[in-house]
Formats: sequence, structure tokens, C-alpha cells
Amino acid sequence: MDVTQLFPRTRGIIYFNHASSSPLAVPTRKRMKALIDELKLGDKSWDFWSTELSEFRGESAKLLKAQPSQIGFIPNTSMGLLAALYSIPWQEGDNIVLIKDGFPANIVPWEQNLPQIEKHQIEIEDDRPLEDRILDATNEHTRAVAIDWVDFFTGYRVDLKKVGDFCNAQGIFLVVDGIQGAGALELDLSKLHVDFFAAGSAKWLLGPVGAGILYVNAKTMSRLKPAFAGWMSLSWKDFNIFDPLPPLKQGAGRFEPGSYPGVPLVGFVENLKILNSVGIAKINERIFQTRRFLLEGLKQMDAEILSPFKEDHASGILTFRFQGKDSKELFEELSDARIIVSLRKGAIRLSPHFYNTAEETEKVLKVIRDFA
Repeated sequence: MDVTQLFPRTRGIIYFNHASSSPLAVPTRKRMKALIDELKLGDKSWDFWSTELSEFRGESAKLLKAQPSQIGFIPNTSMGLLAALYSIPWQEGDNIVLIKDGFPANIVPWEQNLPQIEKHQIEIEDDRPLEDRILDATNEHTRAVAIDWVDFFTGYRVDLKKVGDFCNAQGIFLVVDGIQGAGALELDLSKLHVDFFAAGSAKWLLGPVGAGILYVNAKTMSRLKPAFAGWMSLSWKDFNIFDPLPPLKQGAGRFEPGSYPGVPLVGFVENLKILNSVGIAKINERIFQTRRFLLEGLKQMDAEILSPFKEDHASGILTFRFQGKDSKELFEELSDARIIVSLRKGAIRLSPHFYNTAEETEKVLKVIRDFA
């Protein structure tokens, strides 16, 4: 597969902004447009949607090394985190550990919907490893730890095995926002003690907006209260008879409360097939090859690197700035050169994907070098 041909829309521009959103691949756009045309005659049959959902669960499970029954469809990361929030059996006196400077998607739900629960918020900027600070913030009253797998700003990747093993031993629910890693980094959820893992499709999973993956550990299901449920959470055999109501679905499908957004669903299935066809191991390595090249170039320019140097905590995100210079000016120069990146907290955030080329990477470095 010539992966550079998947995104012809990016010809003429260099797209290093997957931590924000992704352009749509050619097969994905074709699939979505085809469905829109088909819907002119009315909605598709339930057999059609059932097949799409089955493919979605299978492809998602393959990507994350999970079981299809552990996979639920969500329209965005926030909905997956809310499913976790309303399913955890909270008790009076409980607390939750959060990362203070993490992305708001994994802070606001807990702050706004659990006013009675104490929040232990830890700082990212500290000399101690983030994992140690997460563990140290827990106590005998901690019911859950909610963290980002990959930090949206620095790209720091949390050691989910270390945190998961600890939480499992203490009976603490581990809830992970995985949107900045899923689709870019290798992950084997079958070997980790993660209770909930939610990742919207818009970024490294290649889009479109309106879809995402919710993983729920099978061993976690029996510990949850069935609070986050709608009529589609039930085990319907058909839609001819609605009385009596069937029981809840056994797997993560019970967290799908209502009708599905069809066009994003079929587009996302197409993207999952692309990612699995290329292979997440190959994608992971290709991203890190680009990252190493960028990192070496930036070091030679004496850039201040805000992302981890050690690859065991690194990701597809590489953030930097130059002392005494305005990053906004560099952002504008990159934009003028048709190079798409992000400006975050006074720094430049680069986030290339597997299809970006060495030639593109060198062009990015040249613009930065001319600025520096």
C-alpha cells in the first residue's frame, strides 16, 4: 500500500497536526459519500448496521489487542469518560485522582458531575516521574484514577502497566483518555489492568469527527452499576416486539445508549481497516523515525524541547520553543509555507503520522532553521 496516496488532499501542504485532527483518507471519504447517496432512499436495514458494528468491534479489538465484546461505539472521548463516571459505584468519602494540567475532556466531567467527590489533582511539572506522583496521590479512599495516556501538550506517555498494576492491586478503577495515543502507538490492552479506555476518532485514528472507541475490561463489568444505559443498551433480537424488554447486553455494547451516527461509523470502520492493514507496529516505528529526525534537528538549533527525550515516555507529539523568540511568529512562518502545526501555550507542537515523508520532515526543519 502506498500510504502517501491515501491523503492526496495533503498534496501541496505538509500536515504535522494529527494531535489536533486528521485529514480524511480517500477510501474513507468515498465510503462516507457512498452511504450518503444510499440514504436518499431512506435508512439502511438493521442487518446493515449490525454488520458495520460487528466490523467496528472486530477492527477496534485488533488495533488495541482486546476482545470484540469489550469494545463499544462512542461519538467522542467525553461520552466514553461519562460512561465510566456514571457506572463506577461511588460511595460517600471517596476521592478521585486527576492530572491538573491534563486536557479538559478528562477533568471537566469529574469536576462538574461529581461535586460530592474529593478531587486529588497532581501537577505535571515536577521532578518526580508522573507515575510516582499518580500513585502517591491515592489513599484508602481513592475510588478511581482518571488520566490521559498521552499528554496533549508535551506528548508525555504514561506507563499504563505501572499505574494499572497498582490500581488493580488497590481495587481502584483506572480510567484512561487514550485519544492522543490510539492509532499512533502500540498498545496491548489484554496485558494491562485498565478498566476504561476511551478514544475519539478525530486525531491519530484518522477521523472523522463523531466516532470513537470505548474499551471496558471484561473483569470490570461485574463491579459496575448499570447506570449509563438507553434503549439500545438492551439485547434486542429484532424491533418488532418491544414488550417485555430484553436484558442488558453482556459486553461493552451496553454503553451504547441510542441510535448510531451512520456516516461517521462507516468512515471510522474504513479508517480502522487502513490502520490495521498498515499495522500498528509499523505505524509506531514510522512515527518514531520521524520524531528522531525532528528531535535531532531541533537539538542542533538549540531549541528548548518540552517533550520527553526518552522514548519509553515519548509519543507522536514533539513540542518546542526558542528562548527569546515568539513562537507565534514561527507558527505564522510555518503556515505561510503551507505547513500545518499547532501553537499551544506559547510553543510549537508537531504531530506527524505514518504517511508523512522524510522529504516533508526536512522541509519542516528548514523553515524552523531559517527562523532560528
